Amino acid sequence: MAEKAPSPSPDTIVRDVAIVLGIALFIYIGNNITPLTVDTISSGEAPSAIVSFLLGKVSLETIQDFFHSLQNTFVVVGIIFLAGAFWATLKIREVHHIVHEKYTPIHLDEMIAKEKLSQWQVVLDHVNSESPAEWKIAILEADDILDEILEDQGYVGETVAEKLKTMSRTKIASYDDIWEAHKVRNEIAHGGAIEMDLSKKMARDIIAKFGNAFKELGYL
Repeated sequence: MAEKAPSPSPDTIVRDVAIVLGIALFIYIGNNITPLTVDTISSGEAPSAIVSFLLGKVSLETIQDFFHSLQNTFVVVGIIFLAGAFWATLKIREVHHIVHEKYTPIHLDEMIAKEKLSQWQVVLDHVNSESPAEWKIAILEADDILDEILEDQGYVGETVAEKLKTMSRTKIASYDDIWEAHKVRNEIAHGGAIEMDLSKKMARDIIAKFGNAFKELGYL
């Protein structure tokens, strides 16, 4: 949830109002009493004119003109302020939207789940092809996934076979099936199945055994 912007403090409001009043007074004096330049200030002309104004040596009409000018100045400054605030609000919302779209938080669990499904989909794509070579690739890649799962779950060993031997047979119902699938993988990997008659049905059955084990191990 986005945090609300802090409200301006009373001191800040007083300061801003004082600045606006000062600008309005400066404009009025320069336009209606005496030009405010370095020369008029250093010569004393401007201070004298201002003192005369403060001592009432100006007409009531001049005072009325001053407040009328002050009112107009407030209106102009107010319009500028509101326009600026509206523009700033739009820009802040635009930047917030861009940042939110670009830096949307990534949920690690969701990212890992997508990666797993992506790996498994590659295996399924291979086994569903019409190429016997790709069926074998599917089995090899499924066995690689099994190796990663066993290692992540703490099973120790240099090979998948060694890791499976450290797993209890009662850990998963598909324990014997996964052993059978791994043995087929070994035949393919070690060259003994180069000429083997691996049918599409057999390849799918082996991949199904891997899939069942992956579900039991919490991978899918």
